[in-house]
Amino acid sequence: MRLLPRFFFLRVIIFLLSAVFFANMARSLAAQSVVQIPPEWEKALSSLAVKIAAASRPGKTFSLEARNASSLSAAYVLPIRLTLAAHLASLGFKTTSRAPEDLQIQLTLSESEAGYVWVAEIQRGDDHEVVMVSADRDAIQKPNAMEPPLALQRRSIWRQDARILDFVFVPYAGADAVLMFVVLEPNRVVFYEQRNGGWGLSRAVAIPRSHPVPRDVRGQIDVLAGKAQLSDAECTGQFENPETITCAGTKATQDASSLLQPIVVQGRSVESYATLTPACGLASLTLITGRGDWTEPDFVQAYGVRNQAEVVSQQVALSGPVTELWRESDGKSARVVSRDLQTGEYEASIVSASCGD
Repeated sequence: MRLLPRFFFLRVIIFLLSAVFFANMARSLAAQSVVQIPPEWEKALSSLAVKIAAASRPGKTFSLEARNASSLSAAYVLPIRLTLAAHLASLGFKTTSRAPEDLQIQLTLSESEAGYVWVAEIQRGDDHEVVMVSADRDAIQKPNAMEPPLALQRRSIWRQDARILDFVFVPYAGADAVLMFVVLEPNRVVFYEQRNGGWGLSRAVAIPRSHPVPRDVRGQIDVLAGKAQLSDAECTGQFENPETITCAGTKATQDASSLLQPIVVQGRSVESYATLTPACGLASLTLITGRGDWTEPDFVQAYGVRNQAEVVSQQVALSGPVTELWRESDGKSARVVSRDLQTGEYEASIVSASCGD
């Protein structure tokens, strides 16, 4: 019981420092608000994918770039590209960021007096094909009677080549920095200090093992408990004091993924999810990802009551699959790790919910 006050104040400090950090770094972080693709555009992109597939057989892999040459808001460009990529994936194609790909697709979002015109230029070897569809320019102006009660925002925090299992912000016990960013990787725990508006490497603690890292390794940081739990290893200590962190491989450690029991969402079993505190009049709130595999773009969406079967938010699009999804300690947001299919980098983001009104 004597440790409870320390944990309480640590929680308060983490919350306050994180709030200050996000406020100061707002200009440099890539904040992304939810943008919903109208149903009319979904149909147009599905039709465009079918045309691309017909002109591209027997190609299997593709790269996709999008360029906006219209009056369309830039906020729609990424969701349109991801939606087209998802439709192509449903037709048996695989997106890739590594050359040589079978197809190079350049999507140009243009417009005419009648509406938007979306043009796909397909390069396959020496062959060049062009297909296009029209999209209703007024679709985004039509009212939606079923507007979700929640809005999700994604704030990009960090990008790196090495795989990220989890990440947290903690107050730093040292004298020269006030905040630390901790990244859990399969082979180490890395600490970055906030100095002069930037981040510098402070310390890296290796995770020793007597065997190769499992391909399906997962890990989660629990600052209040003072540990980072991996499938086959454990790191313990005070994360606000990096010198106290020690790591060791283990033979039988509880898999971090087993901390959550699978739930059923619209008929499918989901093992990776984050349950947030009730908000906007909803009794429950669960964030889950899409149905795609590791080769497809992904999204995060909120579900509500009735056994997590009711959609209560729009989708937050990501440029690659979500590899980790963890609930923040305050219960109001979630830590999301995804892998960009174009660059291969891992990206750490915070997804939070707010009332749609």
